[in-house]
Amino acid sequence: MEIIPVIDIMNNIAVHGQSGNREDYKPLKTVLCDSSNPIDIVKKYKENGAEKVYIADLNAIMKNGNNFNIIKDIDLYKIVDAGVGNKKDMEYIKNLNICDKLIIGTETLDDLTILNNKDIILSLDFKNGKLLNYELKEILERVNNHIPLIILDISSVGTQRGINKNLIKNIIDKTNNPIYIGGGIKNETDLKDAHDLGVNGVLVATAIHRGILNLKDIIEKYR
Repeated sequence: MEIIPVIDIMNNIAVHGQSGNREDYKPLKTVLCDSSNPIDIVKKYKENGAEKVYIADLNAIMKNGNNFNIIKDIDLYKIVDAGVGNKKDMEYIKNLNICDKLIIGTETLDDLTILNNKDIILSLDFKNGKLLNYELKEILERVNNHIPLIILDISSVGTQRGINKNLIKNIIDKTNNPIYIGGGIKNETDLKDAHDLGVNGVLVATAIHRGILNLKDIIEKYR
């Protein structure tokens, strides 16, 4: 099971995401380093054994600018949500060469035909228990079988309230796609539960930054 640390970037700094209330996000404080510079933080991820980083460009997702210049300088395998909605957006981001794999979230997706592209990751963006903008059945019928799926519980981001095992199991039972989860990771128990459910990877942020989970230890344990 992959352990993938997360970084949310807004206005060129790393921020602490909580429940999707982006207007209230504050600069990230982390036990890993005394900095909210994304490059410094990802460097610490790498030093602790991370081979991949999940990056959310919140400005691009909210359509009020972007953080592409700083993302481009991050030295690690990058999976990036840059607010892509359609094929034109997708080609534009790919041509910028800012990431290794592009995440497309249902929050911003407006063209279902791009779900046939094998070179993406689809984020199933849930808020308050509901998939944003689409019915789950509709999405799962359209998505290419080889595309990894992220079950992202936006309402739980930054809260450490624990993972939604019922939601995860429900989606795993409906698809053969690789499954990753994010939002609400509380402690080691959540990681074990995810592993036991057959999840391919877990996105983690708050529990690492607060020192509840040791990034190096959990990467080695679940490698």
